Amino acid sequence: MELNYGTDYSYWYNLDEKKLHATVQVSFKKHYYDSETEEFIVSACNISYFKHVFDNTMSIFLLPFISATSRNALLNRGIMFVASSDLFAEMLNYSGKYDSLLDIGAGCGNVTIKFSDLFQNVFVTETSSTMRQRLQSKGFIALEVENWTSRTYDVISCLNVLDRCHEPMKLLQDIFDCLSQTGGTLMLALVLPYHGSVEEGQVWHAQRDPLPIKGESFEEQLSSLVVDILEPLGFELNLATKVPYLCTGDLHARYYSLSDCLLSLNVKPLCSSELEG
Repeated sequence: MELNYGTDYSYWYNLDEKKLHATVQVSFKKHYYDSETEEFIVSACNISYFKHVFDNTMSIFLLPFISATSRNALLNRGIMFVASSDLFAEMLNYSGKYDSLLDIGAGCGNVTIKFSDLFQNVFVTETSSTMRQRLQSKGFIALEVENWTSRTYDVISCLNVLDRCHEPMKLLQDIFDCLSQTGGTLMLALVLPYHGSVEEGQVWHAQRDPLPIKGESFEEQLSSLVVDILEPLGFELNLATKVPYLCTGDLHARYYSLSDCLLSLNVKPLCSSELEG
């Protein structure tokens, strides 16, 4: 498998800014194909054919016993990439070391590690026990999925999780409640157009209570996500961009990509009447 270095990947970052809601338009900043994205693509293309054959064979063998997520963790395949360390730092408006981060649904930690150095304490959640073991081996503090709301955090990242849980609106409300105590920041990624499904064992199910996102196009759905969902919850958009959500490939493709919106949001400060109430 050889990488075509002449490939133009600019389409991964393009959208029609004129079709964005004004609130999103003023906060949108176009990103570009940076060096860390290039490194990920090169490494994905350099995975050997024999590694793919082995992974495919073992995945079929393990199919009756564990979920696809756990199989990928066990075999160290299906590695994800959302953004470079520099872009994450920019999204967080990084100017000094934060105290605490919670990364919800951190997977095997390959994305978390891109921005974990910005924090003194890194907490993670993950439903897969195999993934949790990998996260702990990387030095992250793994919290039980049911207990993370008992703490407060400077930053909560929720990267490509809202379309993989049954109650995304409740998750967003829980995130807001934690961050409102510290005036913290939410870093959010979501694949658009939106298609929610949840892995339960070896079966994928439709979300019970999907996000009420309106529109069909990337631009329409991004606008709806911010204006119809996040702002009414009490979040304020700081920065938005579009990036490819990448995954290492298999016997069929060198890598896979989906279109991600990546957002940085602050908790809206309470007005004086709300504070008195």
